[in-house]
Amino acid sequence: MTYYADLTPYTYDSDNWDPGAPGPRRGVAVLNAGWLDRGRSYPQGSPPPGLVETLKRMTRTHRAQQTRGFHLCPWCASRRSSRRPGRPEGSAEIRVIGRGVAYAAPELIAHYVEAHDYLPPAEFMEAVLSSEVAA
Repeated sequence: MTYYADLTPYTYDSDNWDPGAPGPRRGVAVLNAGWLDRGRSYPQGSPPPGLVETLKRMTRTHRAQQTRGFHLCPWCASRRSSRRPGRPEGSAEIRVIGRGVAYAAPELIAHYVEAHDYLPPAEFMEAVLSSEVAA
């Protein structure tokens, strides 16, 4: 997976969403969140209550940009050499609507928060927790 700094403009793939799917509309900026890489530091901390659970739900309700391949968690993958059931992997993105912007995050973002203490930007967490899927 490619690394992108948090809150930078999304440039990974063209935006070809189904207009009925959750996601940004024309003219809304799309920003990156959670595009981590093993060789780069990232903000760490305790997530607010409900963040991990909501991100996990969003991997079912807010999916976008499905790819044919898959990406393994760079930290867990370094400890194991092959693809196995139960190993964290992703093949899509999630999109979250915020205040005047949308965020694009890899499907593995919930795993990064839960297992590797990644603390996403406050604006992204606010958008996730104020979404219709938040508990």
